Amino acid sequence: MTDPAVEPLESAEPGLRERKRLATRRAILIAAIQVVRERGLEAATVDEIARIADVSPRTFFNYFSSKEEAIIGDGPTLPDEVAQDAFVRDRSPLLPALAALFAQVISPALHDQEIILLRRAITKENPEIGGRRWATIHRFEGELTELLKRRLADEDPALAADQRALTSKARLLAFVAISAMRHAWLDWMDETADRRGLIEHLNDSIAMLPGVVAESSPR
Repeated sequence: MTDPAVEPLESAEPGLRERKRLATRRAILIAAIQVVRERGLEAATVDEIARIADVSPRTFFNYFSSKEEAIIGDGPTLPDEVAQDAFVRDRSPLLPALAALFAQVISPALHDQEIILLRRAITKENPEIGGRRWATIHRFEGELTELLKRRLADEDPALAADQRALTSKARLLAFVAISAMRHAWLDWMDETADRRGLIEHLNDSIAMLPGVVAESSPR
């Protein structure tokens, strides 16, 4: 049976305080992109970003540790330890469980197509931004690999005894799952008619994987 903690959940409507927090964070993200477009990456400052976002520098630092973090934006990160432990204990099929896990790590900013399109524009003019965003993906790959090692070892004591094989399998699964996440993200960005959500695309991409692999197998 699937552990309820790792099943995809519909997010409850956030309260007023949370909506204000998300709105402030979004305003800072958009302001950071605007400053880079107008002044360039090196000339962008926290004070200018805060001014355009209509917040104080102190408020800025409540949301981001640096101008670079605001400019680069949110990257994927693992959910809290409770959700991670639930994923490790879960014995439902691994790929759907990964889709449910990913649904918990996609922040509101990663659902925001306006921010994504604006950041794409400045990334073309500032390749360093793209490089730093890739660094967040590589960090997430490492985190996900370690989490998958925990689950695989919990499922299979024999595999756990062979650390090299365990790491190799976990790493391959992490790479495949993140590729499916990127596939979902690109499909979602390209979609113009049926405006389905990113999570729906993610579930579709994960579900496609077994069939794609089977089609590539010798007959």
